[in-house]
Amino acid sequence: MKRILTISLFFILVTAVFSAIPSPSSPIRSIVVQAANSQIAGELAQKYGGQIQTELPIINAVSVKLPSHQVTSLAGEDQVVAIYEDGQVMVAGDAPGMDAPEVIGAAAVWAAGYHGQGVGVAVVDTGIAPMNWNRGRIIARFDALDNGSHKPDPHGHGTMMASLIGNNHTDSNGTIGVAPAVNFIDVRVLDEVGKGTYSDILEGLNWILQNKDVYNIRVANLSLVGGIDSPYWADPINLAVEALWTAGVVVVAAAGNDGPGAMSIAVPGNDPFVITVGAYTDNFTPTDESDDYITPFSGAGPTETGFVKPDVVAPGAHMVAMTKAGTTWARSHREARIRGEYYQIAGTSSATAVTSGVVALILQANPTMTPNQVKYALMAAARPAAYADGSLAWSIFQQGAGRVDAATAVLTPPAGEANANMTPGQMYVGPATFQDGVFVIVGEDGQPLSDAAGYSWTGGYSWTGGYSWTGGYSWTGGYSWTGGYSWTGSTDWQEWQDGDVWQSGYSWTGGYSWTGGYSWTGGYSWTGGYSWTGGYSWTGLTDYDN
Repeated sequence: MKRILTISLFFILVTAVFSAIPSPSSPIRSIVVQAANSQIAGELAQKYGGQIQTELPIINAVSVKLPSHQVTSLAGEDQVVAIYEDGQVMVAGDAPGMDAPEVIGAAAVWAAGYHGQGVGVAVVDTGIAPMNWNRGRIIARFDALDNGSHKPDPHGHGTMMASLIGNNHTDSNGTIGVAPAVNFIDVRVLDEVGKGTYSDILEGLNWILQNKDVYNIRVANLSLVGGIDSPYWADPINLAVEALWTAGVVVVAAAGNDGPGAMSIAVPGNDPFVITVGAYTDNFTPTDESDDYITPFSGAGPTETGFVKPDVVAPGAHMVAMTKAGTTWARSHREARIRGEYYQIAGTSSATAVTSGVVALILQANPTMTPNQVKYALMAAARPAAYADGSLAWSIFQQGAGRVDAATAVLTPPAGEANANMTPGQMYVGPATFQDGVFVIVGEDGQPLSDAAGYSWTGGYSWTGGYSWTGGYSWTGGYSWTGGYSWTGSTDWQEWQDGDVWQSGYSWTGGYSWTGGYSWTGGYSWTGGYSWTGGYSWTGLTDYDN
């Protein structure tokens, strides 16, 4: 049975739900149709009266407008792999705002001569406005919006993200961008009020894939977050970012601003392959690390399929960025204005941009590194928050491998491969589960690992201060931080029915609702969908007799 998934995507805070366009005769639905390739997908859609809007070869799909009554018939075609609702997207209002380069140690990298020269960073966002600090450095633009504003960034969010990545102007503390010589590739997918669609995002990612070699696009910054409506491997945005990862583009994604509760990581940060970034604050004391803390809004793991996320944390509070004063965001956040076109912002979107800047520096200094090697170096170089006795001050599900350390990651990058034994496009589950009231790391037998006993978490939020950021913490030893376990069950998903039960020896957390294939009822248990029969193998739907 084909799966029809309802998907919504939003920037950090705000969710927008798409409504079908009414028609006097028959309602029209905007959907994304996936098949063996985009040509077949288009032909099948047209067979049922569909009007093709955009080809999306990055995921072998097309976006179409189709009469509502034809969707079920189209889904019944043997060659249709999946149909996704083309959900609306909306930009977040980043909370009003740390001078990131100072805090992450970028000065040592600059002193060694690395500023990001020649590295292309694609900012997938609301656009990038031309300003003095980016003059001559926006080397390409792509606008996925068919009827959008003619202004490059009427909203303002994308310009602020670019500013954090690579603004070459200085404030009283120095340069405010992490990689002040990078080239920007403006990939606009959201409009003047911060709205767009799944197909807009996919079109932008597809353009990056097609043009990455032309503009040396090595990094894609996705400071946007979507709701969880399916496992990561069944979400089209996740499929697209994995295609970029395979092609050599490092994808950096936000953890989201729905923390501090457990399992608040969302699309595409829930994808195990990409670099997912949470946020911390220096508490307005940049030279004193002992009072730093994870921001309460920062999304926490594990993901819906048991992966430890975020991967790292970066500065994400009272950030200094620049954007045009007349943009939608600036007009709505006048209180965030410092002076002129300088504003203070906060959010995991900002932390993501900072990390994209660090990744650009890594790739300038080490141009042959693959995305997996970059991710490994970034995580292995990261410094976790720990108390004097060595115990972690924050759970790995809140800080990941720890705080981004630009100097180590760029100048002496640890050698290794993240995502060990994993192939993009395949289905995996991670080592995190919820047992006896805490989240723990387990082995393939489902039993907690003795050498990971110090990494359990109750899902709560607390901060007592007085800790330091230490080095030498590794995600690669003993507990398969860098890999996952293969999913071996059926991909012929069926709608969840009352009476189907999630038969697991250990439970998961929730609060979301799957709209196709699976169902969560909240709390800390699954109540439907496919069953676990032990270890990390999925074996298909299990019937349950009342």
